[in-house]
Amino acid sequence: GAGAGSGLGGGFGGGLGGGFGGGFGAGFGDFGGGDGGLLSGNEKLTMQNLNDRLASYLDKVRALEEANADLEVKIRDWYQKQSPSSPERDYSHFYKIIEDLRDKILGAKIDNSRVILEIDNARLAADDFRLKYENELALRQSVEADTNGLRRVLDELTLTKTDLEMQIESLNEELAFLKKNHEEGVSPRRARASLGGGGGKVRINVEETVDGKVVSSHKREV
Repeated sequence: GAGAGSGLGGGFGGGLGGGFGGGFGAGFGDFGGGDGGLLSGNEKLTMQNLNDRLASYLDKVRALEEANADLEVKIRDWYQKQSPSSPERDYSHFYKIIEDLRDKILGAKIDNSRVILEIDNARLAADDFRLKYENELALRQSVEADTNGLRRVLDELTLTKTDLEMQIESLNEELAFLKKNHEEGVSPRRARASLGGGGGKVRINVEETVDGKVVSSHKREV
């Protein structure tokens, strides 16, 4: 763009302004000048008009050349500013942003490591609690089994106690019955002994053996 504009402005403006303007203007000036010139008055006016128009055209060409040169400078400056290797571009504020982002990333990594450590500690604590729970559960099941066994033993002892109480009650009734029968058998003998004037004494011993049987022994003393 810059080379094409420079070549166009230099070649077209310089060549046209220098060659066409100078040659054409000088030629027509010589051709129409002097007293013995070939052109009449009207023709001179016409040539003067043409020279004025050509001068105006050349002024426009020079203005276009100047505008083209200014545009080339602006384009060159724009390319220099947009170029990544341009030393004039300031990236210091980007460095600050990048440094802040690096600090945030580092902080996030530290926080992430802390969270991972806490998760590992929580997992270890959970494993410890699980092991304790399993041990306590096994102990509880063992105690429950022992308790159930003792309950069965207690039930058996309760049944045995009830049976023994029934046996004791039956033996007490039998003992009361034997005592009653004994008293009924001894009373007539005592009456007969007192009527017969015997001086003997009768002593009755009632003993209960281990088997629950009542044994009566009679001794007569004369």
